[in-house]
Amino acid sequence: MNIDFSHSGNDMNNEDMTKLSSTIDCKELLAYREAVGRQTRKIISTMDVGQFKMKVDQNRIKRLFDENAILLESQWLADYWSKKTIAGLILMPATRHNFLHLNKCIRIKEKLNKHKLK
Repeated sequence: MNIDFSHSGNDMNNEDMTKLSSTIDCKELLAYREAVGRQTRKIISTMDVGQFKMKVDQNRIKRLFDENAILLESQWLADYWSKKTIAGLILMPATRHNFLHLNKCIRIKEKLNKHKLK
């Protein structure tokens, strides 16, 4: 994807976000998104109904740090995920997470539109 980090991107500073936005390969990002979707559906299809009510094993949360998928400064995210059920984690990106960023997206769009008018 033409990025130089492997972590989730949480807690990035403005400089890092600007660099990411200017260098990321959007076609590769879309391909990654599609691959994650396929793999997620594959994993979900093998799970028993009762497993969705379970919480994630803490060793799996620790593994995210061990593999640098989450940085230490993003401990809050691991704490949040640790409190959710597997069903909650699966549903979060497609439901609640998008709403968290909706207002910011609208503000960015408004700024871009104002800039175009000048």
